[in-house]
Amino acid sequence: MSITKTKQLAAMVCLLLLTAVATSWAQKKITVPKDFPTIQRALGEAEEGDTVFVRKGTYKENITLVDDVALVGEDMLTTIIDGRRKGPVVIGADGALITGFTIQNGTTGILCKNTRPIIDRNLIIDNKGTGVHALVTLPDITNNIIYRNEWTGIFLEAVRGTRTSISNNVILENGYSGIFAANRTEVLVRNNVIAGNKQYGIFLGPDARRTRINSNNFHRNRLHYNANADSESVRQTNISVSPQFRSPGYPRFDYTLGSSSECRGRGEDGVDIGILALGTQQTPVKTASPEEQAFAAAVSEAFDSRPQEPVYSYQEPEPVYAPVIRDDAPPAITSTVVLHGLTFFSSESSEIESGSHYVLDDIYNSLVYYPDLKIEIAGHTDNQGADDFNMSLSLNRARSVMNYLVSKGIAPDRIRARGYGKERPVESNETAEGRAANRRVEVIPR
Repeated sequence: MSITKTKQLAAMVCLLLLTAVATSWAQKKITVPKDFPTIQRALGEAEEGDTVFVRKGTYKENITLVDDVALVGEDMLTTIIDGRRKGPVVIGADGALITGFTIQNGTTGILCKNTRPIIDRNLIIDNKGTGVHALVTLPDITNNIIYRNEWTGIFLEAVRGTRTSISNNVILENGYSGIFAANRTEVLVRNNVIAGNKQYGIFLGPDARRTRINSNNFHRNRLHYNANADSESVRQTNISVSPQFRSPGYPRFDYTLGSSSECRGRGEDGVDIGILALGTQQTPVKTASPEEQAFAAAVSEAFDSRPQEPVYSYQEPEPVYAPVIRDDAPPAITSTVVLHGLTFFSSESSEIESGSHYVLDDIYNSLVYYPDLKIEIAGHTDNQGADDFNMSLSLNRARSVMNYLVSKGIAPDRIRARGYGKERPVESNETAEGRAANRRVEVIPR
């Protein structure tokens, strides 16, 4: 080999080494609590491509992810982020990864407003509202256990997902439904075990009917799906069998499939339905070169050889503040709101007129802004017609209002629908004006 070629080769090797060093410097690994005492402080110091690694412990804080930063817990069951019922436990960010955590005790587990993080291999449990709430865009939601949240496992609000899906999760024993899709949601739901949810496995609002529901296992929900989700395709491509988990529930929460489970190989493309074993991929991934693998192994070994911190518990200090009422806050419902019958419904019908939605949206905004507000929706009629018909009509009108609010994301346990027929007039039924006043739906704070 000539001297010139030797010099060129040496220069190339030096350039490659400098590139590797620069890459390793640019992509930091930050450890909590060693480098920073809180997860949020560590995320505040992270930049694109960095990893925040969190040791075992309970961290009582509410956090916001950072674009293109990975947040990695040491162990899913013992690395706990506890939201203390003070809002969402985690707020998503584009390109972020969150994996290896128990996410619990928030008003919402993970809230994603038009962001697309990767939510992978977490236990999302015991949140007051929903486990994962997505608006507009769909995160990648894969291999999670979404368990016993008080309202719904996953709530989708006007969500379109073209590059992402809800895949290979175990979604079980949530208070209302496993998945609730509202407004014009259109996503792919595939290869999930959806089991034991109190009302529906999956609920699609009337504008969410194009959501694809493929190769899931619906098991022991009160109802597997509502009418908008029930189609010949859904019945043919989904199954209902005992998933046969290895060791479900407390304390192990092992929801991987047993060796004889009928969910094995029954998903799309022949993969399992439910949580995939570590290292299993649904689609092929690029294989690193031997040099890349060796470099990654050396970095990982250096990182893992550092002294282990003890199991850590951190509680964010309680903030001291005066309550603030925003200038644009919706009015609180402190007295009865009357919705007059023929304004909202056609004669002898319980279908809400579309021109009335703006009034119901005002009620929805109040329920969102005041989370402790609960209401009764009471239907009433005049004295025209049979008693049984009037009682049924009044109840169905109350339920229509309730279903509209629930379809937009209000928890059903905050709303009570009642029908009183002609029993509670507010004016005389002897005049047309009096009968018109008696045909009404009331929204009553309770």
